[in-house]
Amino acid sequence: ARSADGRVADASVVSPSPACVTVTVLSREGNGVAPADLIEIVDVALNDEDVRPVADRVTVQSAVIVDYEIVAKIYCYPSPEYEPIMEAAEAQLKHYTNQQHRLGRDIVLSAIYAALHVQGVQRVELISPKADIKLDKTQASFCTGINIELGGSDE
Repeated sequence: ARSADGRVADASVVSPSPACVTVTVLSREGNGVAPADLIEIVDVALNDEDVRPVADRVTVQSAVIVDYEIVAKIYCYPSPEYEPIMEAAEAQLKHYTNQQHRLGRDIVLSAIYAALHVQGVQRVELISPKADIKLDKTQASFCTGINIELGGSDE
């Protein structure tokens, strides 16, 4: 599926019943929903007689996108400048959300806390999400926004 088109970011395969195969496609574009033309390209590639086993029926579908937002308040150790700390925390968090934008990758609170705990941060108050976001092989997360507020100095 990935070699069918450069717009395919990720793909997963499940077999819900014998001789039936469901391929889920995550697009590189937008929030990851695969457009109809991409689904068609992957479907044609996978249903080629040289690729598909004779008895299998292959269905291609777009990933189900689970949107979420991260809202947090950061409390820092006393510092002459807080802006570099805030920028580092946001950069780490963006890196994490980009890495997790794949099929079946959960969004876990412990990783969000870890990303926000850059040098200079004493503690993090995570407002959203409230719980881990569990995903299956047909789902991908998409972070719609990151809002990090400086809660002040905690010492």
